[in-house]
Amino acid sequence: MTETLPEVAVRDAPPEIAAIYDRIMETTGVGSPALIYRHFAVYPGLLEWVWETVGPELESGRALAHALDAVRATNVVPLPPVSQAEMRSTGVDEDGQDMIGAMLTTYNRMNPVNLSLITAIRDLIDPAAETAETPSPLPEIPIAPTLTPVKLPAPIDLNAMPVHVRETVLALSAAIPSPGTQVIPTLYRHLAIWPDFLMHLAPGLLAAMRKGEVEARMNDLNANMRPLIDDVASRAKGAAPAPLEDPAAMVRTLNSFLYTIPQLVVVGTALRAALPIYDA
Repeated sequence: MTETLPEVAVRDAPPEIAAIYDRIMETTGVGSPALIYRHFAVYPGLLEWVWETVGPELESGRALAHALDAVRATNVVPLPPVSQAEMRSTGVDEDGQDMIGAMLTTYNRMNPVNLSLITAIRDLIDPAAETAETPSPLPEIPIAPTLTPVKLPAPIDLNAMPVHVRETVLALSAAIPSPGTQVIPTLYRHLAIWPDFLMHLAPGLLAAMRKGEVEARMNDLNANMRPLIDDVASRAKGAAPAPLEDPAAMVRTLNSFLYTIPQLVVVGTALRAALPIYDA
């Protein structure tokens, strides 16, 4: 299945949606709202409900600080290192290298905090979700410093990619359970701006996935993230029902994202370690 998940792109967002996108980017220092938020915006009133429910966790900086702490406690999957010369030979000039660094900064800050927030949203929407016991209080840790968001270019639509690049992106996405449409991580769509570079990275990523190295680190990350997830879910209890006609369908989508997000945290940190991007 090659149909992609519907979304409201940043460039197409009406004012009330654009305002939430802006707050997400400003409070986390990222250059683009994550795909799951852009998907929420397809449903009338849903993104507004999500922001009212878990937005304070982003605004405070607390969830981001604990999420990044959990990532630091998770080992990095080793990938073949990429030299600057290899980046140049695959079409990445100096500006492109800086932009890839900004992209990884965006994804490696946003995906970890999304893991906690989206799990809480899933549990609130799912009528079958069990009520968690009151978790132990999280320790106080320094709030992550605020970064100035970098405006990212529009990602490449799947159908606009050359056939061999599209097939590679689908192969990288194949391990993600489908909620009825194919979830194509925006990270891969962004890297497809430099198709030869993406094709250079893909074999190492696919090999790590097939060996189970990515899955193993995902399990470690989920365990390290659990105290924060429980804390956010506990704080969100008592929220009004989500404005959805078919909550079960959204739960299926979120279950897919809750596999996708930890996978992309592991992939993003592995890429960061493999590339010559020193200020990301």
